[in-house]
Amino acid sequence: MKTICNPINISYCYQKEYCSRESADPAIVVYQGEYYLFASHGEGYWVSPDLAEWEFIPVDLKKQPEFALFAPAVCVIGDRLYIGHSQGGTVMYSENPKDPDSWVDLGRPIWWDDPCFLYDDDGFVYAYYGITRDDPIKVVKLDPNQDMQVVDGPYPVCSSDIKNRGAERRGNHYELDDNPYFEGPWMNKINGKYYLQCGLPGTEFDTYSDSCFVADHPYGPFTYCDNSPVCYKSTGFLRGCGHGCLFEDLNGNLWKVQTNAIGVNHIFERRISLYPAKIIDGRLYTNTLRSDYPMPVPHDNPDPFHNPCVDWHVLSYGKKASASSYLDEAHAPCCAADEHMATWWSAKTADPGEWFMLDLEKTYTVTAIQVNFADQGVTPETFGRRIHYGYQYLLEGSLDGSEWFTVLDRTENTKDMPHDYVQLTQEITVRYLKLTNKGTVPAGSLFAISDLRVFGPAPGAKPQKAPDFHVSRCDDTRDMDVTITPVSDAEGYYIRFGTQPDKLYTHMQIMHDQLTDTPVRIGCLNKDVTYYVTVDAYNESGITYGDRVLIG
Repeated sequence: MKTICNPINISYCYQKEYCSRESADPAIVVYQGEYYLFASHGEGYWVSPDLAEWEFIPVDLKKQPEFALFAPAVCVIGDRLYIGHSQGGTVMYSENPKDPDSWVDLGRPIWWDDPCFLYDDDGFVYAYYGITRDDPIKVVKLDPNQDMQVVDGPYPVCSSDIKNRGAERRGNHYELDDNPYFEGPWMNKINGKYYLQCGLPGTEFDTYSDSCFVADHPYGPFTYCDNSPVCYKSTGFLRGCGHGCLFEDLNGNLWKVQTNAIGVNHIFERRISLYPAKIIDGRLYTNTLRSDYPMPVPHDNPDPFHNPCVDWHVLSYGKKASASSYLDEAHAPCCAADEHMATWWSAKTADPGEWFMLDLEKTYTVTAIQVNFADQGVTPETFGRRIHYGYQYLLEGSLDGSEWFTVLDRTENTKDMPHDYVQLTQEITVRYLKLTNKGTVPAGSLFAISDLRVFGPAPGAKPQKAPDFHVSRCDDTRDMDVTITPVSDAEGYYIRFGTQPDKLYTHMQIMHDQLTDTPVRIGCLNKDVTYYVTVDAYNESGITYGDRVLIG
């Protein structure tokens, strides 16, 4: 089965004064049997037949300056694909989006930020918009027969309520108890219901997520979904999954394509990932468990929500790492094996010959590898797509650290693949992996890797049992503490929770070596809502699922 792995491996654009790449606020739409992906500041967009292989379509910003703006909104009406952007962007349409010069500009209906479009059964387009810490999300009604002119509105539809919703507090650990950025609305009409999703509390945080509101009419009234945040991932390799869109693939399955936070070089240093979603009993859920592990290509998976991943595991976490050089202690070799994209190893130079090596500490069968490059030392003046792209490197393997064989030869590569995921054509048996720079590093960066991730069906036994645990709702009921009794053969734990005992699709991932006497604090809860909790144990051989569900 062919697999892919988040983040989506596309050519993220270098942004002026960010000292890094960035693409965010994604929108995917099906147009004439293919998927089109738009993102902030993209200087173009992507097209794919299967949500796995993406072709970039560059845009001449002198002709189409709108594609330099944030937060695209899209919809399809007949043969036309419409798009609008944040920052007061205009509405454009194309009947041949593979031709980047085909876009027709209809002008600006109204000044908006973070818009989204819903083409409804009544023949009108409802545009929801807002990015604020104080004001509500609003909606206006547009007439596509009058070049998307406003015919009604704007009207407020939903607002934040930080006193009752823990996920709206700002910070990586909800330590900032002040108003969130309430932004990035996305609207879907499903089974006659209107599902309005909003991003919060801020794009730079690990806690970036989406909440949801539901109504029977495009103007509301909207009811807050008590299982919000409906898309949440604050732990693991990829963190943050807010401000994106919900779409249906060609097989009828729902997906959320979302923004991930890095936020090291700049608060807008971000990536894009894909997560399976589903409407169950009228509620929107997103399954983010192990969503940064290999998963089948969406078209090959009949049930991506309940079976999102293949049974491969990370073999590289915490393994011995060494390098030809390293910039400083904050960028030591161990940072490229810590399962955290916001930390990285950096060599002292960008010279060919700089290398990074993993000792997996024993021999493994390896089925896939993901090389995640990082931006270190990019100058503020480096931006756009008019620079050298494409990492050139050689990945070698060894059983003894002395004799080496080629695993992946990218020495002549010219394609930009900053998150280069490769499912090997044949499994390999290996203990050591060595990655060597063989070319010019893009954007003048030093040679840097956020993680060299190694996947495979590891032999051995998964944890003998799930851990004992205790749940305590805090005095501030937006918070809940989970105390875990460690399991000696576990590498980490998944705390799964939700508002229904059989729908525990929200989770936090805790590494075994990160457990302390202090309970794990979960801070994304809603007041006056009952939660159900279980804890799984996992290691590099598999998961042992919790057999108890406690009320929190």
